[in-house]
Amino acid sequence: MSEKWIWLPDWASNLGIWEDDLMDVAPSANHNYVQYSQLAEFLEKPEDIPEFKKASTVVAWGLGALSLMCSTAGPQKGQKWILLSPYADFCDEIGNWTVPNLHFMAHQLETTTEPALKAFMELFEEDFGDWQDDWFDEAKKYDADSLAKGLMYLASHKVESVIPNSENIQVLYGRLDATVQPEWTLKLKEFLPNAEFKERPKAGHWPPMLLL
Repeated sequence: MSEKWIWLPDWASNLGIWEDDLMDVAPSANHNYVQYSQLAEFLEKPEDIPEFKKASTVVAWGLGALSLMCSTAGPQKGQKWILLSPYADFCDEIGNWTVPNLHFMAHQLETTTEPALKAFMELFEEDFGDWQDDWFDEAKKYDADSLAKGLMYLASHKVESVIPNSENIQVLYGRLDATVQPEWTLKLKEFLPNAEFKERPKAGHWPPMLLL
């Protein structure tokens, strides 16, 4: 019986767009890529996403990782988590985002969705390189309400207590990540005392470079 992997996306994304690269990390596993629109429905309880409880490995990127850490009691028995570019607080002083900024952007998305997404994409131009177009094409598929909901979640949630069973958690982050700087991710050591933190020297924010 093959392993089951479930992939939780970052904001306005779907890790399945890079399936050809990502599945190489576990070629014989059964991979379930959750779309952002589905994650947005379950941000408060991602463990209720269909197939989550059956997964042997949960890979969560950015917002998906924050949702996991804020809402569950850590990995369930027999389950491993792999967190990509995670953070305890998206509005940490290290980063470029504040609660008012996120509220403003959520409002912009509700009024002029595509121009707001384009402005967001330009912020990541250096970090995403050629892959920003993949992200943008995917982001345009989601409705303004779900996009705004994700930003409001980022503005109102942060990790504030130790995550149980952190020995079953691996944290991967890129030395070249300009979106979520390594210093930001390393602050999670306070809440994941037994997790494995692994730096990818040549990786930025792009998941395939973090995993392979």
